[in-house]
Amino acid sequence: MHNLKAVVQLLAVLSLLSSGCGTIQDVYHPQTIGPVTDAQDCDGLTLKLSAPATVVPIGKPAAFSVAVRNTGNRALWIPKKPQQGFFWTYPNGRHDCYMIEREATRFFKRSDCHLLQPGGELILAGLVETSYFDRPGITEFLAEIDVAKNTNPELEPFWSGRLLSNGYGLQIIPFKNISGLR
Repeated sequence: MHNLKAVVQLLAVLSLLSSGCGTIQDVYHPQTIGPVTDAQDCDGLTLKLSAPATVVPIGKPAAFSVAVRNTGNRALWIPKKPQQGFFWTYPNGRHDCYMIEREATRFFKRSDCHLLQPGGELILAGLVETSYFDRPGITEFLAEIDVAKNTNPELEPFWSGRLLSNGYGLQIIPFKNISGLR
């Protein structure tokens, strides 16, 4: 009787596994060069990531343009240089990032900020150093801005929070030293 119970339990487990309930999800591997997803709106702002070149040799920095766009119907104060970070997924599915030190609150001066009108954009530059990338292939990037809560009452309404961009894939190729150039 005890063996019959064990066999029934084993069959139940095998049935669950064969029906897909116990399968392990595949690791995500980037496959798209250029924009991968749409930018998401967060309290009236979107963050759009693009790059002037879609192919970057390992050892050269990946250059990006990060557009902060006011998609709302009112003007918002934002820092001219918000804290900016990058996340990426390597061709093998492994993740990495540039860490940013997050602030909870900050007193922003008017000279450090920009009043972003509805439909207006603030363009930020971004670089990700690829010298430590361990393999070529398509790598997918996300940009982030993180803005602390403003304690200056003169700058209202002020946007604060964390905003992630669309995904953007770059083809990372091995570095080739061209003869005569260094």
